Amino acid sequence: MAIPIRSCIACRKRENKKDLLRVIRVGAQVVADPENRKVGRGGWLHRECLEMAITRRSFERALKSDENLDLAPLVKYLQK
Repeated sequence: MAIPIRSCIACRKRENKKDLLRVIRVGAQVVADPENRKVGRGGWLHRECLEMAITRRSFERALKSDENLDLAPLVKYLQK
């Protein structure tokens, strides 16, 4: 069985799904979905690409949001 391939929303590199963190939009917040089970519009991110994604506004584009998204829950998760 083939391993699913996903693209990082920041650097656009294609990787195995297991090497990326799924992030989803819940209301106006971006939260991590490490178990890939939460419902919501999602995107995939290398953990080391967080700053690049913020600079490029990748979250708003990938999660199809016209408003600024609150990244605090995701940043807090990644600082663990």
